[in-house]
Amino acid sequence: MRLRNIKVIRAAAFLAGCALLVTLFVRLGPARIVSLVAALGWNFPVIVAIFAAHELVRTIALSRWLPADHRPSVAELLRIRLLGEAAGAVTRTGSLAAEPARAWLLANRGGQGVAGYWAAAGELLANSAASASVNIVVAGSLLWTDALEGRAVVVLAHVLLWSSLVYLAAVVGIVVSRARLLGACARVAASMPIVGRRLRIDSPKNRQLELAIGALMERPAELAFVALLEICAQALLIFEVYWATRSMGLAVSVSSALVMEVLTRPLTIVEFMGATEMGFAVVFTWLGVPAAIGFTLSLMKTLRSLTVAGIAIGFARPTARANVPVDASPVVARVVLNSGG
Repeated sequence: MRLRNIKVIRAAAFLAGCALLVTLFVRLGPARIVSLVAALGWNFPVIVAIFAAHELVRTIALSRWLPADHRPSVAELLRIRLLGEAAGAVTRTGSLAAEPARAWLLANRGGQGVAGYWAAAGELLANSAASASVNIVVAGSLLWTDALEGRAVVVLAHVLLWSSLVYLAAVVGIVVSRARLLGACARVAASMPIVGRRLRIDSPKNRQLELAIGALMERPAELAFVALLEICAQALLIFEVYWATRSMGLAVSVSSALVMEVLTRPLTIVEFMGATEMGFAVVFTWLGVPAAIGFTLSLMKTLRSLTVAGIAIGFARPTARANVPVDASPVVARVVLNSGG
């Protein structure tokens, strides 16, 4: 009965999202949206290449979290990352599905076991810390210089600034304590009346994360290299927005693209059909940019994710069925098995 209710809720949410997407498309002007998409033209493969480069840089960073003597090739790790992107793009839930899928694939398809989960977690921590750092610099600068007009966008910048500061402080605490802080927080949460009953602490797995972070902390040059890679990955996302908006005929500077990318990041953490596109349209309006461009940019991000996911599934086709264990998680198993026909 509970499973049936969940399916009904998912179906209702999907239909509501489709309705919202169609409503936005009609309200913003179908001719305008189609013309913006058409304006991308041959620039769309360039956008796909920029995003693929972003994923490649994160893949190289991920490889540094794995033992050198038991590390898959960069090509295999890249396929795993892009298959995870497929899970997020197909389900339209973004990183909410993509990151767990990548961790699962790395542990199972990549043959890394528990170490794969924590390598994925470590890379995600590093990437999110780099993202939070960029958010702090950009939001802080905008607020310091009073560059934003309108109460709503100022509130958004404040939320982004302070939430990023708290998150970055937490990540630094986890790294400096070599994940012991994370284990302590988990134990505190487990002792709470309601949350504790649903939260399970696996000490051996937590120890694996401690060892992974500790191993990287003992190699400062390697840690600095990972940090540099993650900053480069952030720069590629900004360049993607710059290239896409310029391709749609909007004369923007790199700094303007940086502001657009940062202020729309909260909308891409967890994506929902229709709601994400509406959020982009609203934020772009706050920035004095036509809502249709924000709407189209959100669609473009979905299309490029689906494109690179399709490429990854195409490469994974020959070996997909042989590498999916019986206990595969439903979302990942469906994406990977479907790639095999």
